[in-house]
Formats: sequence, C-alpha cells, structure tokens
Amino acid sequence: MTARSADPDRPEPAGRSRVDWDAVEEQAEAAERARHGQRRWWVIGVVAVVAMSLVAVVWGLSATRGRVHWVDTGFQVVSDARVDVRFDLRRDPQRAVVCRLEAQAASHVVVGRTEAEIGPAQSSPSRHVAGVSTASPAITGYVDECWYADEAPRQ
Repeated sequence: MTARSADPDRPEPAGRSRVDWDAVEEQAEAAERARHGQRRWWVIGVVAVVAMSLVAVVWGLSATRGRVHWVDTGFQVVSDARVDVRFDLRRDPQRAVVCRLEAQAASHVVVGRTEAEIGPAQSSPSRHVAGVSTASPAITGYVDECWYADEAPRQ
C-alpha cells in the first residue's frame, strides 16, 4: 500500500505547514558525508600510530642488537679499601668484554673505579665477580658500563 499524496485542491489545515522533503534529504546526505570524513581521519590516525610504533620497535631493536648487556646481581663490602661487585653478562661468548666498575660512598661520591677485562666464555649469560679498590669506605658497588674489548666504549 502506498501513502496517499496530498490533494492539490484541498487546502492545508491551519497551523500545519508542508514538509520540504528535498531539504530533509539534503541534510541527511550532508550528515552522512561528515560522518564519512570523520571516519576517514580516524583510519588515517590509527594507521599512522601503528606505523610509528613499528618504526620505534625496529629502531630500538637495531640500537641494542650485538651489544653487551649486564645485570648487577650484588656487591660485598670486603673492607674499607675494597668492594667486590657481582654481575651477569649476556654477550657474544667468543669475544672479550671490558666492564667499568664503580664504588660509591654514602654521599654518592665515586670513591673507586676500575676496568675489568673478562675473556671469552663457554656460554652466555655468565656470572662474574670483580674487585674495586677504594680511596675511602664505600657502601655500594656496581657496573657502570660494559663493551667489547675490540671496540671503543660508548660516549
């Protein structure tokens, strides 16, 4: 069944106006175009965020690949003039590594520093203990930096 169209001969009742269906349709189409434009920018934004995340991951992996990684696993204050530092190395086991070890006093002043060379190992990771001579009593010891012996330390 179809809707009855208004009779052109019959006048509209008072207080009622005719609906301009062309204007209503144009408004609906304009609203749909606006929603489509917003959706497009959301898609562009999501794609940009995913692309930037991938770039950050690749950059981060390439910056750490092939480097020496260390974990401080403890220290022991042996005397007022020496601290033993314990650490694990993850590295290429065929290459020698140099680690800079430091000891600090209670005031956070470095009171001892040494470079320990660790030769090639059977496997990686490997655990090491090295001593740091101090000029005054220290309360802690730690690994400051490690690098391969055949390369220069990072600046």
